[in-house]
Formats: sequence, structure tokens, C-alpha cells
Amino acid sequence: MIALKTSLSAAFLSIVALNSSGALAYRWFNWQFDITCEATGFFVPANESELVSFVKSQYPRKTLLKPVVTFGGGWDLVDLIPTLHDHGLQVQNLGSEKVQNYIGASTTGTHDTGKQNQNLATQIIGLRVLDSQGNIHVIDKDNNLEAFRVAVGALGIITEVTIQAEPVSYLKRTNKVVEGPSNITELYQTIADIGAKYEQININGPNLVWNSSTQQLVPSTNLTLVYWEPTNHTGPANCSVDFCSNDCGICNRDYTCYDYKMNSIATTPAGICYRGFMGQFEHFFPVENLAEAGTDYFNYAISQSDRLAPYQGIKDILAAQGMSRYESDDVTVITRFVKGDDTWLSPVNTYNLQPNASGVFATLEYSWVPSYNNFTLQWFYQDLASEFIPQFGDKYNVRPHWNKMLFNNDTYASTIYPKINDWLEIQEQMDPQCQFVNPFLVDRLGIDRCRSLFE
Repeated sequence: MIALKTSLSAAFLSIVALNSSGALAYRWFNWQFDITCEATGFFVPANESELVSFVKSQYPRKTLLKPVVTFGGGWDLVDLIPTLHDHGLQVQNLGSEKVQNYIGASTTGTHDTGKQNQNLATQIIGLRVLDSQGNIHVIDKDNNLEAFRVAVGALGIITEVTIQAEPVSYLKRTNKVVEGPSNITELYQTIADIGAKYEQININGPNLVWNSSTQQLVPSTNLTLVYWEPTNHTGPANCSVDFCSNDCGICNRDYTCYDYKMNSIATTPAGICYRGFMGQFEHFFPVENLAEAGTDYFNYAISQSDRLAPYQGIKDILAAQGMSRYESDDVTVITRFVKGDDTWLSPVNTYNLQPNASGVFATLEYSWVPSYNNFTLQWFYQDLASEFIPQFGDKYNVRPHWNKMLFNNDTYASTIYPKINDWLEIQEQMDPQCQFVNPFLVDRLGIDRCRSLFE
């Protein structure tokens, strides 16, 4: 495996190449620490021409290449956002943290919240993409842009991106704690009603808290509403100095702040303040299903108390030893909203919606956070999380987030991605020797022609 980085005038790129010799070892983990891989070396081209030469040299060797790309001279979002701001511009939308690669985030369907906000990929209006034979392709609205916007690295190496920007603006951000009904059906009807009321909102909660006395998960039905509104405010910008998200700051409190749009939506450079083990998925489904799906998901999570019990004793052991550890609710839930789009592999693609559907999706993000970094518990959380789509996927038209725990097979993919066969044709054209794929993508998307490579 080889990892490659390049710094271009308009792009920063890193590639992992498999089955080739190299020098410097490099190990990569995802943000949940449950997936890892190791590269045996780095290759650093000075420009796009050197990158093309490298890829062409690897094609006869059938070297596996895995790209991770940002545009704009090596910038992640944390660099891109202030630079755009200096020019009076901002992106239309972004996720809850800036410490991530723009192309890596957008081409895996990263999103924020808002019934008129689409995911980051819809901001892309043009791409330059290098195929596995070293040919550059210019991708735009007349040339399969919908296939390339969310392609999880499997259609080639993105060397340049053009996005739609907008003038800078302010938002008012409000946190409000409300008490939800104890009845779960009524609670999720309340959540659906709240979602309908606000244009751009996160709903944090309900949560499940482990009760060591009864050895059961106990619902905590308080909700923290986090919502954004346009404002003409021109005074001090203070959201970025009093921010709560991703375990940064205290969120379950009432407060209001004002800031530039990007700083009011995304955390400051700390990004995510907890980097320990976690089991987490985020599932998208038509917003019309929110009340019923939310109820079913939460009741199913509650019903797993007996399976969680064997793993809880470690908390008491750690407490007796006076050891520090990260404590949290055993299950936390966040509800968001996203406008659908026409990108083929987007988790909010609208191709299979009912004719009377609004085209807006709700999302449920479930997180299981252990008291300490414990692989036994981490694998259990994965097993538990993998059960939700078999339980509820067909019933509610559920689609998983590419950037979080994802367990569907290729049969299910053909249901939630109706354009998958068209996408697979392009994938073969861009990558005839299966150099941009891996066993995960082969299994999830049904790239059958590449299956023997990994057997």
C-alpha cells in the first residue's frame, strides 16, 4: 500500500495505493476507531502532471489506489472557510465541524440540517477527475456530475473542484431545553411537530441512561433544540466563543448567539472534543416517516437492556479504582433534516420517493459511547447498530450515511440507489482494473466484477 499527497495550485490530494512497495509506514483510523488500514509509503508529486505520471505508472501493476482530496491549495474546511470569508464569500452549507477535508466530506454525503439545505455535494458544479489509467476527465452538469458528486472515491482521484459560493451572512443560533412527553409515541410526534415548525434545527435527545440499580436503560425525554434563523445583526460575533456541538461545550442550556453563518453552524477548530471509541450510525428517511420511525427506533434501542447488562460492570470497577473515564448516556439520539437531491449515491436521493412526498428527509443519529475504550464493547455496538436496517429499512425507506456505520448489502443498495447500475457502468469505465475499490464497496454496492480480486 502506498499513500500519496500532492499540493497543487488549486488542490491538495492524498492517495493510498495497495500492493506496491513503499517507504514510510502510515496508519489511518476513522473517527470511531473501528476501521483502520496501513500504508507502506508516501509519494508526493509536485503538481498534477506528476500525479498523472504516477497513476499511469501504477496502472500496469494494477495497484489499488484510494484517494482523499481537498481543493484550494491544500485546504481543509478549517482553512477554506476563513479564506473565503476574506473575499466576502461562504459556502452555502457545511456540517457540524470544519476539521475535515472538503472533498472527503462532500463526496461521502456530509450534511448539516435544514429543510431547504442539501448536502455539501450539491454545491459542486464542476470537477477534474483522474481515472486509473491516468486520464483527466472534466465533469460538469452535462457530463454525469450527479454520478461523481457522491462517489466515495471509487470513480477516480479528484484533482480540482468548482463549488457554488455565496456572500457572507449572519445567523442567529438559539439553544432551548424543553421537556418532552414520557410516552415515546407522543414524544416522537412532538419531535415531528417541532421539526415542522423550524426551518433549520437539530433536536438533541431523547437519550437512554443506564440505571445500575435496575440494570436497565431508562429514557431521558428532555430535548435540547438548536435552531438557526437569518438575522440583520451586525454586532459582535460570539457563537464561535460559546459553542456546543460534538461534545464541545455544554449544550443542554438556554442561550442565544450571533455569528457569521459558517461559525454559527460548525464548531471551532477543535472539531470533535471527544475522540474515543464510539458506535454510531445515522439513517435518513422521508420526513413523513419521522414520528413512526423515531418511535420504533427508540423502542428497539430500549429493548436491548438485557444485552447491554453484561458490559456495565466495568463502570463500577473503574470507579472503585478511581480511574478517570469518559462518561456519557449509553445511547444518545440527534434528529436533523435535509432536503433531497438528484445525486445518484446520495443518501437523500429522491429517485424512489412516493409522488406526494415532500422531498425532505429526517435523520436519526444514534451513538453508543463506552465508559472506556473497550474493543469488546465496541464490536458489540457494531453488532447492535447493524440490526436497525434489517428491522426498519424497507418499512421506512431508510438510507445509511456513508461516513458512519453502514451495513447494507448490494441487494438493499439497488433499492435505495435506483441509479446504481448506471453508476456501476461509469465505475468500470473509470476503473477497469478495480484499483479504486475495496471489499467494503464491492459488498455494499455489488461491484461483482471486482469480487474475485479480494477473495
